[in-house]
Formats: sequence, C-alpha cells, structure tokens
Amino acid sequence: MVFQRLCENERSVQLLFGTFRGDFRVLAEAPDRVCLGLSEAEREQWGLKPKTRLALQLTDRGLPYEAAVEFMNQGKLHDTEVCHLSLPRVLRALDTHRLAEFVPDRPVPCPFADQNNNILDGHATAFGEKGLELAPPGEVRFLGELLQLNTHSTVELRAALGEPLVLPVRVAYFGERVWGLRIAEAADKRALGRYRQWLVEASQQQAQRDLARFSQGGLETPRMPVRRTVTRPVATPPKILVDRDPTVLVLAEGEAFPTRLAEGIGRKFGVVALDPGAESVKPLLGELGSDDQGWGRIRLILVHHRLSSGSAMDRCRRLLREEACPLPILLTGTEEKAGLKRNRAVDAGAVDYLVVDPFHVLSVLHTLTRTLQAFS
Repeated sequence: MVFQRLCENERSVQLLFGTFRGDFRVLAEAPDRVCLGLSEAEREQWGLKPKTRLALQLTDRGLPYEAAVEFMNQGKLHDTEVCHLSLPRVLRALDTHRLAEFVPDRPVPCPFADQNNNILDGHATAFGEKGLELAPPGEVRFLGELLQLNTHSTVELRAALGEPLVLPVRVAYFGERVWGLRIAEAADKRALGRYRQWLVEASQQQAQRDLARFSQGGLETPRMPVRRTVTRPVATPPKILVDRDPTVLVLAEGEAFPTRLAEGIGRKFGVVALDPGAESVKPLLGELGSDDQGWGRIRLILVHHRLSSGSAMDRCRRLLREEACPLPILLTGTEEKAGLKRNRAVDAGAVDYLVVDPFHVLSVLHTLTRTLQAFS
C-alpha cells in the first residue's frame, strides 16, 4: 500500500547506486513492480542493467524508510519513459528512536502545558506506545522557547480518544518542528492503559482503511507528467540587481526570488540573478567572472529550488564536478522537512540548506554572513 499512496499523492522516492543519487516520481505500482520516472538517458548514465541492485529511500506518512530493489527493465507508460523496479521485500524504518509507531492521516489537536504552565494548542503528529510527537502552534519558531529537553509537561488527548485523558510527559528529543514526548513514569496506569488500547484500535482502523483502498491490480498516478522534450531551456544573461561587494550569485528561474532576496539583503550584499537553463554557469558570467578562475566578483552561490532545468541538487553537483567551483554553495527552499533537505544538500556538496520560504531576513543575513566568514 505504501507505493500506491506515493503514487496517488504524486510523490517521489530516492534511488542510490554507487556515486549516483536521484529523486524520481512514482508513476505506477503493479503486483510485482513499481514504475519510476527515470528516463533511458538517465538509465544509461547510471549504467543500470537487469538485476542491478539499488538502494531505495522513501518517506511514508512522515516516516523515512529504506529498502533494496532490483532494476528489471526500461519501458514506457502512456508514451512516458519509465524504469521498472522490483517491489522491495522489506521496508526498514530509519528513525527507530522516534515515538512514532502510528502516524494518523491528519494531525490531532492536542493541548499541552509549556514550561511556564501556560496551556497552548498543539497538534499530535505521531503516537507510540511510550509517547507521542507533538507540533507546536504554527507561529512558534523555536521549540526551545516553550519546552526544553527533559522538561516535564502534560498533554490532553480528548480529541484523539473522544473522552478526557491527560498524561504527564517529558521532552525526550527534538525532531523536525516536533517534540518527542515520552510518557512519564508517574502516569496513572488506568489512563495509560486506555491510551494504549486506543493506539491499538486506531492502528487497526487505519490498516483496514488502507486495505479497503488498496487495488490488487495496481495503480497509476492520476496525472502523468508531461513528456520530456529535447528542447533545452535557454540561459538568460546575468542581471545585477544590487551592485555591491561581496556579491551573491542567485541561480533561479525568473527574477521573482532574486528580486525578493535583493530587497532583503541589498544593504549588505550585492545580488546577481542568473537563470542558466541547461548551460554551465561560469561561461555565462562574462565580465563578472573576469579573473584567473573565472568566478570574478562572485563570493557565494545560492541555488533556488525552482530552476528551469534540473533540480537544485543536480545543479550543485554540476558546479562542483564539471566546473570545479571553489565558492561556497547554499541550496534554498521551503521550511517543510528542512532537516532532511539539509542532509541531502550537504550530500550533494553544498555548505548548507537555507530556508527562504517563509523568508526571514535576519535568518538569511545571518547564514550568508556566517558562510562568507567561514570561507574568507
């Protein structure tokens, strides 16, 4: 059912083979295979042959898993190039330390007490036999402002159980925008028993819903991607938005994001916008790169997550491998799953991952300043 959920929601999985790593959409799931949007050109580049073993990583209901799969063959699905992989025999959970044995389809309202005993509205995102994961109110930026590690608190599970139930908890860990709250030893045994009975029943009900939706014959994504064309996106010349040193080069599709960035950091940094299309970056810099290495005034490169050609991680790898870029590179994107994206950005060779959606000027300025100081 995992791959059918990914297929329905038009999600991607990550494949790893040797030095290659890439994200590919799940286009279909059949009784004996899963079809990913990996093209023939990409297959040749990776050197995949029948029975080649690959590592696969995915996220299902907020939890990361990995598995081993085999490349079966290359084909087409409604004129779209796809690769066929064997279904994994076992999905192995990666974050086994988390209190997240059951992840509901939607976060559950869950009032809690902060370290000053103020009652706030949180949302439980996952539940386990020994505790739960709790997200703070949306306006809270730093988890430690409300609950610090090992802080004791209480949570009310009325919305989940349908009846009043308050449990004492302790902050066991910080996750991505969630606290891991372990049920305290002082918890009332009857209340704890009611909670665990609900957990078993909720897990069973979710499994029954999944089974009812499962298609034995397989499933295709509701929207097939537009067929790739051979037309290469055309590069646009670099545009100086703020003429100042040190200069930051922003690789992005269009000028909306570079202009927003220039408005926020233009008093301290120069900003140059460039949409390189499918071309190499250094030859497009012209006079901006007029020095021995070809990077000239540029001191740092930001790669936005929206590019007209390829992904931000692919562009980062090209800068390092094909252009031997000596400058620090930051990948940018949304706040969602920032921790996971940061790990992937570093794996691709970037210095860090910078959240720009939502755009917080002070945070962006701090990261740029810190990065330039480290590489000066």
